[in-house]
Amino acid sequence: MKFSSIIFTVFYSAVISFGFSNALAMEGAVEGTLGGAGDSSHPEVRLLDAVQDIQSSDLSSAESKLKTLVSEMPDFKLAQLVYADVLMSKVKGIHNPGPDLNDSLEKSLLLTEIKNRYQAVNDDIAKTGFPKVLARLDAFYRHVIVVDLTKSRLYLFDNTPQLPVLMDDFFVSMGRSGAGKVSEGDLKTPLGVYFIQSYIAPDQLADKYGAGAYPINYPNAWDRLNGKTGHGIWLHGTRSGTYNRPPLASEGCVVLPNEDLLNLGTHIDLKSTPVLIGENIQWLGEEQWLMHKNKIGQLHEQWKNDWESMNVESYLQHYSVRFTNGKKDIYNWSDHKRRIAKHKTFVKVELSNVSLLQHPNEDVMVATFLQTYASDNFSSQSWKRQYWNKENDGKWRIVFEGEISMPVKSQLAENRKN
Repeated sequence: MKFSSIIFTVFYSAVISFGFSNALAMEGAVEGTLGGAGDSSHPEVRLLDAVQDIQSSDLSSAESKLKTLVSEMPDFKLAQLVYADVLMSKVKGIHNPGPDLNDSLEKSLLLTEIKNRYQAVNDDIAKTGFPKVLARLDAFYRHVIVVDLTKSRLYLFDNTPQLPVLMDDFFVSMGRSGAGKVSEGDLKTPLGVYFIQSYIAPDQLADKYGAGAYPINYPNAWDRLNGKTGHGIWLHGTRSGTYNRPPLASEGCVVLPNEDLLNLGTHIDLKSTPVLIGENIQWLGEEQWLMHKNKIGQLHEQWKNDWESMNVESYLQHYSVRFTNGKKDIYNWSDHKRRIAKHKTFVKVELSNVSLLQHPNEDVMVATFLQTYASDNFSSQSWKRQYWNKENDGKWRIVFEGEISMPVKSQLAENRKN
């Protein structure tokens, strides 16, 4: 077939991951996909709709759709590549994608992009499953963001009372050197549990950041305990004249098309919305996810119960020998807790606005909560964050605990989307 390069491009992921016969069976897969809330006007959905026409050998329909798409969005490079291949296939046979592009990094990234986009819209587990990393989110947290760097995908969940509900998902770019940031300037995107800290308007930024930026709290306490350095990791948009960046294109930030960033921004609460960044995110069925949620919840509840029991040694067993709160190590912490316990007859601890989130790629859990404490001689209320680590003996223990500033419910980007 003259448009063999397109078939190769479209089936790039399917041939490798699913097998050629399964790829041929995926007719109609694009219908009802996520990619911008399943919005048929979203550029990704329109591109993959044309790709489906190519799979069905309806080249004229694909050409018409792509012509309109690139006319309206001339800065969508991937659409331009596919459209050029369709046109070229009409006049001569071609045997590899993008024959007018040299075998370069640019060409490789474009092929990775279409593979990742195509896989994402055929990913049934993302439509029916639940990320294991979302162990508990109380109603205070309206939404949560999960980024799977392996798939170049950002997932936005609505935190409903029963189960997290996938609202939307978007193609994203990450650091030029890949995932797993360790040091300043390594051009990698960090892996872990983070929270959006602030919003920076586009008029306060260079053009390359596009429609705005949302800094996250990298490096967090776990990162610092492990000697990681760097700063300025943001979720942000794209420069003028660019629809999206290739999969590996930033200095470590997570980058979205501007319109997608604006849509995402209407669901962000500062210092409250979690951003979990990982590779090969694990998804669970509903029953498995609920069992996992209960297991993690019991772990944190036992810490609270042991504190209230006035059995100081049982309480301290929840803390690692590596523990620090930024001021005290485990030995000073233990001495302090034993000393003050002698002067109390009761302790009452209430935890509200709890989030229990797991690191996607390490045995780490991040607990955030509003703590209301009362005893016979002291009372207080404060927001706290703990970092738990599953240690070599298989037990989870706290390696860091400290107070944080109060989260703020704010949708700073909402009025800028018009």
